[in-house]
Amino acid sequence: MSILIFLACAKDPNAPPEIAYDLAACADCGMLVSDPTYASALVTKDDITLAFDDPGCLFHYMVQKAPAVRAMWFHDGAQDRWLREHDVAFAPGANSPMGSGLRPVPVGTPGALTVGEASTRALSP
Repeated sequence: MSILIFLACAKDPNAPPEIAYDLAACADCGMLVSDPTYASALVTKDDITLAFDDPGCLFHYMVQKAPAVRAMWFHDGAQDRWLREHDVAFAPGANSPMGSGLRPVPVGTPGALTVGEASTRALSP
């Protein structure tokens, strides 16, 4: 019986993350994740959700820690929804919290960068 209760309460690993804004710390820089417009999250294969205050922080963390990733999520502030890594692009020039200048937008947005282009830009000196 207790196994059934546990399974019924288990979080869907494919669901968007739940971030407690102004309480959750960025897994890379340590600042509070306060602005949903730039919030990002990484879910590891061990079902650990890590929050980031800027997409650039997520890209930096990926390079520095090389976690086993199940999914990456990026918040589209204009539509107030989460986008998976295959559905996101990045509008350059934004005033993001840590200065990456990347704002998550849906794939197909004119002038937007791909995930690879955005990662390269965020990690360039």
